[in-house]
Amino acid sequence: MKKVLLVVVALLLVSVVSFAQLSAGKIAVTTDLGGAQLGGAYALSENMRIDGGLIFNSVSPPSPATSTTTFGLGANIKMYNPAMENVTYFYGAGLSFSTTNTSPSTSSLGVRVMGGAEYWFSSRFAWGGYVSLGFSSSGASGATTSMFGTQAVGTTLTWWIN
Repeated sequence: MKKVLLVVVALLLVSVVSFAQLSAGKIAVTTDLGGAQLGGAYALSENMRIDGGLIFNSVSPPSPATSTTTFGLGANIKMYNPAMENVTYFYGAGLSFSTTNTSPSTSSLGVRVMGGAEYWFSSRFAWGGYVSLGFSSSGASGATTSMFGTQAVGTTLTWWIN
């Protein structure tokens, strides 16, 4: 157990020394743990990146309830600013579209603004959190529901490839 603890402490110390920031042309794999999203990111410059992702969520409640599956696409543009050595904060905007196979099927379109922060454990890995506010419209068989307010609070993991 002591060896594992020593390895974890050594990794944390190395990560504190190696501050990372965006640079043009960097590519990453991203996950949004709150939104069931897997995607990619591309750094346009040292303070701007674009994200794109696929949304997938499947819920299978106990019988006799019906299971549902959601598929979607999302895209964001984010502006980054360093706050301290290994922390950056960001703000941005995004769009999303999804469809859910309920009876009848439901489609949703969302527009949002967001803000959050990321902690860089190393030059290739960051863990972040965000809050997004915006407008979404969902429709099924001619009935439309619109909502304005908090759309998500989530956690992201980002692995930079290059």
